Amino acid sequence: MSPLLHDKTLSLEKVGIFSHLTPDQRAQIERIGLIRHFSEGEIIFYEGDESHYFHLLIEGEVSIFKVTATTETMLIHRFHAPSLIAEVATLKQIPYPASCEATQPSIVLKISRDPFLKLLQNDPSLSIALIASLTQKISALEHSLQRHTAPNALAKVARLIREDSNAFQRLKGIEIAHLLGITPETLSRMIKKLKSEGIITLSKTEGINLLLADKLDTYCG
Repeated sequence: MSPLLHDKTLSLEKVGIFSHLTPDQRAQIERIGLIRHFSEGEIIFYEGDESHYFHLLIEGEVSIFKVTATTETMLIHRFHAPSLIAEVATLKQIPYPASCEATQPSIVLKISRDPFLKLLQNDPSLSIALIASLTQKISALEHSLQRHTAPNALAKVARLIREDSNAFQRLKGIEIAHLLGITPETLSRMIKKLKSEGIITLSKTEGINLLLADKLDTYCG
């Protein structure tokens, strides 16, 4: 029996990059796939682990992070379902360059690398879906690097508002501060400054509302 069939609530037909496949093709994925359930705070893989699997996040949310030489945790990005995770490392057959942790109860489909690569060779449309995912990851990495290389805390906050204002609804203040590499107190001061200048409004129900985009850009550095 396929590992996927142990969870009757899941269907590959409802998973974006597999929705176009024929029943036979989905059955092939099921034969080489394994469903894993992760609790909040559970590690999905560690930096340096061998990349024998593609990881498809079906439900939940995960964070990708690195631990620096000074044992400081640097949050690189958060991914929401559905999303492929760390597929670049798996494609290049190199160890994972960062660690992955479930930030809420999550379901991940682990797909054996080599059999899946054979399926890609036989299905151009599946390859295109994978390329689209890689393109999104490159864009996310560029934004992450831009935030971390911002000249000061205000620039980091301003860039996040410009790129992903919805983050202030999805994440807690301490999580946003962690994402930006600043303290929660500093984040609070920067938000207060932007509010006092009439650039943004912030509410618990609506999140960030950007009022003066041009003025915000002057703080992006």
